[in-house]
Amino acid sequence: MIFLANRVNLDKRTLLTRIHNHLQTQVPAEESPVEQVWFHTSTGNKAGVRATLNAQAFLGGSYPADEAELHVSFDFPASHAYDFYKMQWVEPERDLMLGWHQDETHMDLGECHFQLDYRGETVQRDASAFLDMHPLNVYDQRVDELVETLPAVTWENELPRVPQQAIR
Repeated sequence: MIFLANRVNLDKRTLLTRIHNHLQTQVPAEESPVEQVWFHTSTGNKAGVRATLNAQAFLGGSYPADEAELHVSFDFPASHAYDFYKMQWVEPERDLMLGWHQDETHMDLGECHFQLDYRGETVQRDASAFLDMHPLNVYDQRVDELVETLPAVTWENELPRVPQQAIR
């Protein structure tokens, strides 16, 4: 686990670099689920961190997809009293994405929501726990929640769904 004692001095570039380095150190490990790590950039600036994962190794068991990506982004807008982030599990093969968005969108669901997209359409969006803690703790908690949430995905009428009780 990575810990930065002074959250006030934390900026987006530093945070994304630390998450990237944390994931990158796992790449050469033989049993690591992390296969590749890179920065997602926008106009030459770091916008997020992405990693290719062996899905079964990440989840510690069988899973219908062999490979997935972890997409992580954080922002610290001066206009809001809380941090923004997106933590997403993306399966390009099945065109499936699920994860948490803590931002200013969908405020009817609160400051944070869980979203599930399939084949380019949002098929589920539910309120989720608002996490106002150090961003690296948020990262650790949401990664752990991915491991718990992904096995709960069910399919109804050929559409994925996560039961309400599995969403934190």
